[in-house]
Amino acid sequence: MYEFLDSFCTYMKPFLMFAITGIVSVFSPLHDVLFALFLSFAFNIATGIIADIHANKEEFKIKKAFEAIVHLTFYVALVYFIYNIALSLGDAESGRIGVKWATYIVVYFYLTNILRNASLCFPNNQTISFLYMVLTTQIFAKLKDMLGIKSNKTE
Repeated sequence: MYEFLDSFCTYMKPFLMFAITGIVSVFSPLHDVLFALFLSFAFNIATGIIADIHANKEEFKIKKAFEAIVHLTFYVALVYFIYNIALSLGDAESGRIGVKWATYIVVYFYLTNILRNASLCFPNNQTISFLYMVLTTQIFAKLKDMLGIKSNKTE
């Protein structure tokens, strides 16, 4: 049995290396963008798990984690799609700009979710609450309340 596994691994190693090298070469120009997405994703998942366990008193749910992985896969595919469309049209610089903007937007939403989860874990931390209010533009409503400005909405 061990001989079979040893010979299988010996013969499959070049094929696996070929596949891994091919995948890495496809995404090589987007290395920094993918690193930012994966880092944001990992931090978002970590704070989400901690918030669920600590603040929401819920157990880890594999369904939520799988859904987050599906979203990340979509973002990676979107970034790759934007870059390659622009590259095929001969406008690599516009592709890089489009990829940067898409990445900024995705990282922004990851960051707001990270801060929301962190504010659940640390409800008395004013810095986290303030950063969350600034990123979600809740700061404007808070400033209006502090200044005594009433909304013109009728209910």
